[in-house]
Amino acid sequence: MDSFRETYRQMIIALVVFVIVLAVGILGMMWLEGVSFLDAIWITVTTLTTVGYGDKVAITPGGRIFTLILLAAGLSVTAYGIQASATFILSPAIRDMRQRRRTLKAVERLSNHYIICGAGELVDKTVSFIAQAAHNRKAYQREQIYLPLDRFLDGIFGDDAHGHFPRIRGFIRRVFLFFVRQFYRGETLLDAVVIVTPNARFADHLRNSGLLVVDGDPSRDEILHRAGLDRAQAMMVMLDKDTETLLAVLTARNANPNLYITAVTLDEALAPQMIRVGANSAIAPFDVAGQFLNNATLRPAVNDFFTSILFSSTADVQTTQLILLSGSTWVGKQISRLELRERFRAAVIGLGSDDGSFLYTPDENYILKDNDTLIVVAPGRAIGAMQRECLNNTTRQTRFTNWQRLPMLSRPSHQAAQVYTLEEAEKAVQVMAQRYIICGNGRVVRNAINKLDPERPFVIISNDPEETEELLSRGFRVIHGNPASETTLQRAGIDRALAIMISMEDEADSVLTVLNCRTLSKRLLITSTAYMDDAIAKLQRAGADRVMSPFQVAGQFVLLATTRPAVNDFLQYVLFNYHVGIETTELYMQNDSPWIGTTVEELHLTDQYRAGVIGVRQANGHFIYAPPKNHVIGEHEVLIVVTPMEHSDEIRIAASGSATKRPTTLRRSFRQ
Repeated sequence: MDSFRETYRQMIIALVVFVIVLAVGILGMMWLEGVSFLDAIWITVTTLTTVGYGDKVAITPGGRIFTLILLAAGLSVTAYGIQASATFILSPAIRDMRQRRRTLKAVERLSNHYIICGAGELVDKTVSFIAQAAHNRKAYQREQIYLPLDRFLDGIFGDDAHGHFPRIRGFIRRVFLFFVRQFYRGETLLDAVVIVTPNARFADHLRNSGLLVVDGDPSRDEILHRAGLDRAQAMMVMLDKDTETLLAVLTARNANPNLYITAVTLDEALAPQMIRVGANSAIAPFDVAGQFLNNATLRPAVNDFFTSILFSSTADVQTTQLILLSGSTWVGKQISRLELRERFRAAVIGLGSDDGSFLYTPDENYILKDNDTLIVVAPGRAIGAMQRECLNNTTRQTRFTNWQRLPMLSRPSHQAAQVYTLEEAEKAVQVMAQRYIICGNGRVVRNAINKLDPERPFVIISNDPEETEELLSRGFRVIHGNPASETTLQRAGIDRALAIMISMEDEADSVLTVLNCRTLSKRLLITSTAYMDDAIAKLQRAGADRVMSPFQVAGQFVLLATTRPAVNDFLQYVLFNYHVGIETTELYMQNDSPWIGTTVEELHLTDQYRAGVIGVRQANGHFIYAPPKNHVIGEHEVLIVVTPMEHSDEIRIAASGSATKRPTTLRRSFRQ
């Protein structure tokens, strides 16, 4: 901005000096040459512009000397003015001004769009997920445009998949898609996103990526209105300070009562306040990361299942929400009559009512009602057709149900049957059979531990004396020592562990711990956190099976909660929900399981345990979503089952003969 003002000042100076030179030239010519006022103007202008027609010239010696001085002064002032003008026109400030005007005009054309408020890594991660999804969607759209030509060529040459002219067909396809990319842009979610950021440098970074960016404080009415707040569908608030987030949410809610708002809070305790001031959903990044880390470590098949249908950029399937509005042709029909599996290769894994409750794996004879929401897993190419059919004949445009979630009560605390001393804890660890090991420091691992039951087979490694005492007082079995040390890992019984969770803020310690764990046990499932992107590859090379970034996970959940709120609600409802007593567990069909060879229907899980199978991981690693009742359970399959917590041990005993029985390894890629 300072350079802009300086350049503007130079232009004004050049203009003033030029006017002075022009006036002096006119007066000088009239005095020295004795010409009329009009002739003086003519001589002066032709001299200053270096045109010099020659019809009127200075004759006297004084006039000629004056003309030379006038010419030199004019050229200098003109050059100075041209330089200042060029700098002004080509300056970054002017370019930014033009870019802002184009942005505001583009925003004015948007409606039902999304606003992202904030700056930093979390916003960056969220935008990158949107960009990846946009890239995949454009690729799919281009393939759909090519499909008629591909079928036409199949009719002439035969299917290229069977070896009929594959090189020629491949060349034709590449040329065709090249021209499609030049002339067909396609619409994606990225085209409906406006980012409001108070950070000028971050704004430039986003603009260079072709995004619509509005500079300014997102807690101010005028800034949010520039972003089209009154026409927006939803807003994501991800600011650096929770107080600023609260103010931005309050401002947005007052300005647009119908807006769907997702707020990110760095302090988990402030989530209820976010809801009270107007947010529809509040997400605490470290809390979500801890929950995700627990799931990846303790229930890896469940984690893979939900990742494949919610967050994978390469999976063929997606999870969508289909809201049955008044007038939908689906209302009044049984789910089985929709024939979603036969027509769309889709599976219904959940059904939400307008009161916020969910049914998991609803019965096929369930009769659909107004405002029911189907949670459906389907190939991406089929989702558009399903949405159009579902919305057929509806009386109003589909919008998010704008209701505020009640603040969740704090998790009921587990009262451990026994409180250990450090020596007692070490002795208890030595006699344990299979166990899960947790080690690390920071907010992610603390949130993960807070969700665990100390009665379960968990061993925690801590090198913080205060933390060790606190965990022992809660009934956890703790090994005090450095988790990067092989001796400490052996004291924790790593040779008998099924999995280890590693979450360290120091990258070098994290890599060393993973490396030592993999050296000591090839069967061990290792999950780890990476606080920097470049640490992910290092941890994977060291031997980690799963590496997660807290901000990456938080960005995924923010996007899910905003764009597919019913899907997010279903996930939170069934994954591990203390408040309604529901969890999703995994049942391994080992070679001695009595369930092998039976069908899903013959298990009578709904009747006996109020449980439902929402997925099956086959021996080859592929998933069957909401498997049909006649699916025959095979050896080495893993059932993904939603069940009341009170029945979770019973159902494990029925599946494998023991509530604590686990496979010898949780690593799907491990081979003896």
